[in-house]
Amino acid sequence: MPPRKKQVPPPRPDQLPREPLLAPRWLVCCAFFISFVLPNLIFSGEFFFSTLHLMKWTATLAPLAVLGAVAGFRALRFGTERTGFRLDGFAVVWLALLLYLTVQPLWAPPRSTVTFFQEWFFFGSLWLVYALASPLADRRLVRALLWGALLNAALSVLFAELQIRGLNGPYSFILPTPGNYIANTGQQNMFAMWMAMSGLGGAFLLFSTEGSRRHVLNALLAGLLTTVFWGLIASTSRSGILSLAAGFSVLSLFRLRLEGRKAGGKILLVLLLFSSVLAANVLTNEKTGAALTSKMANMVERPLSFAHRDSIWATSWTMFARAPVKGVGLGQYKWHYIDAQNRMLARWPHLKWQYTHWAHNEFLQWMAEGGVAGAALMFFLWLWWGWGALRAFVKKTPLSPEAVWGSALAALFFVNALWTRPFHRIENAVWLALAFAVTNRELLPPLLPTPPPERFERGGRLLGGVVCLVSLIGLLYLGNGIYGDRLLRLTTMEGRDAAEIASLLDRAYRSPMVRDIAEKRIAYFRINLGKAANDAEMLAGGLNDLIAYFEKQPHVQELNFLRGWAGRLNDQQFRDYMESFQPPASAD
Repeated sequence: MPPRKKQVPPPRPDQLPREPLLAPRWLVCCAFFISFVLPNLIFSGEFFFSTLHLMKWTATLAPLAVLGAVAGFRALRFGTERTGFRLDGFAVVWLALLLYLTVQPLWAPPRSTVTFFQEWFFFGSLWLVYALASPLADRRLVRALLWGALLNAALSVLFAELQIRGLNGPYSFILPTPGNYIANTGQQNMFAMWMAMSGLGGAFLLFSTEGSRRHVLNALLAGLLTTVFWGLIASTSRSGILSLAAGFSVLSLFRLRLEGRKAGGKILLVLLLFSSVLAANVLTNEKTGAALTSKMANMVERPLSFAHRDSIWATSWTMFARAPVKGVGLGQYKWHYIDAQNRMLARWPHLKWQYTHWAHNEFLQWMAEGGVAGAALMFFLWLWWGWGALRAFVKKTPLSPEAVWGSALAALFFVNALWTRPFHRIENAVWLALAFAVTNRELLPPLLPTPPPERFERGGRLLGGVVCLVSLIGLLYLGNGIYGDRLLRLTTMEGRDAAEIASLLDRAYRSPMVRDIAEKRIAYFRINLGKAANDAEMLAGGLNDLIAYFEKQPHVQELNFLRGWAGRLNDQQFRDYMESFQPPASAD
């Protein structure tokens, strides 16, 4: 008989070779925590020319770029099977949308390449969050981020309370806007959006507490939620309150559907907390009560004004109708607004002339910028997620609590996007990408059969290399932009002569990220210098530079400035040209 083969026992877990992961755990946690939790609490300050957003962009995007470079390099080196780098159907369609926007300038040349690249990196970063969070964002990480956001929001309420009372002066880390209830977000609706997002996350954490310390955690969460609800109501933002209502409704319905009556107690607790805070805020602050009453009454009395957005939405539709196939290009909405509004007023003269950079409806803005193809891809992603969520709800599909939270946050974003611009605030938009990632991996119906890992190996390595390269380019782009922004800030400081300012502006102009701002500053600099030196040639050159800038990027500030000069100069052609941008008397 042949000798019996010796049976080799399977190796113990500690004897298995360590497979390289897509990214080190510590790097994932650090990058996500900084990018998701920190930005709404900081602003750039007077050290930079862009006093609000620059450091928010840096805190959000720089850690993600570092993580993307590491993850992309590991996918390139070790392959997709060993690193777990995958793209689901949602990521593939999203990538197709990103590629479409990349080549769109071939038939829709951007008026501002600076704005195009900035928006491209923003949108690309959101795709990166989705692609990385799908395999890497586990239960512990998501809950840690939600705790961080809740604490951030509660601290933001404290900042806002100091601002509204004019007591923020001694604190340089609070945005110096006394009398405004915005904390360091910079804008009322975005402050309310942050409160709504964090409040929804706090409610989810309250629903999910368990273990021996649950009573302590419940008390802490109730206190933090009370603070956040106070801030949301004090902001008097209808979009924030309505979006929280939408997100909380989805969260509650899923909990009731999956858990039955036992989920009802904590749902009622959150509703009681919000109602009590609403009553206390209105009773103790007459201005808050009056503002909320006035805004809600306006929606009832003038429902077709859409909270004073009717002319903006009509302008957005006009912009889309002018180029429905080509679109105006990613990030170019603001530079086509004045032209579209003049055409809109010619068609609907009863509407009001309003200037803005945003459509106050993200879907209308995507239609105008992306055209039919870009809008179709965007709407498909939303409809696909919506169908998956509805299907899971109807079929009572068992979902993790994190997937339920993700569905609720997506609903919150959807409602908010109908009124404001949450997609264009990167510090908030990353949360939407995370919500889609943790939700879709459980409820997304498959679009196409998933290829086996070995078939994705070559393409996955190539994609990993591209992700690594683009992440490094993004870091260089951002770093150079920070340097250029600082140069612009130096031009505003006292004690600098004209030659030094001109040199600083010229160096700033070489920075791709701030070239538009530098170009405008150079035009104003030449105008002011020509006026001070009584140099007609330099003055005319500066005005011509500003006109050329205005034709590319029409802004109401330059419109008013040039119209003023048109009235002072004896140049009928210049006057007629600027008068063509003047709104009708009925719209003033």
